[in-house]
Amino acid sequence: GAVYSASNAALALAQLGDEAGAMAEAQAVSRRAPNSADMRVALAALYYSAGRAADAEEAWEQACGRNVGCGKYRDLDYVRRIRRWPPVMVDKLEAFLKLKQVPVLDLQLPVEAK
Repeated sequence: GAVYSASNAALALAQLGDEAGAMAEAQAVSRRAPNSADMRVALAALYYSAGRAADAEEAWEQACGRNVGCGKYRDLDYVRRIRRWPPVMVDKLEAFLKLKQVPVLDLQLPVEAK
């Protein structure tokens, strides 16, 4: 019960604009419940929103390695309707997921002949 309440508090803080408080609460939940993919994914979204891309990637990978995994969190409808994340957090997750879909290009600049 307490973990779920704290998880919901973290999401609510983000919706209210307190990103630092949301991040602190989500980090605390992740320590208390290390198998909580929900909070690891939330942390990924919060970190990415704060410009901490490396931390976001790490949190996402930790979520993906849990028993529940991260697969369902790629579906924003699931996050909205089933997990009932607030709109701000869904937007943050969507921005992070768009980053994950960008293909890495192998840019080779042409060498000019002399």
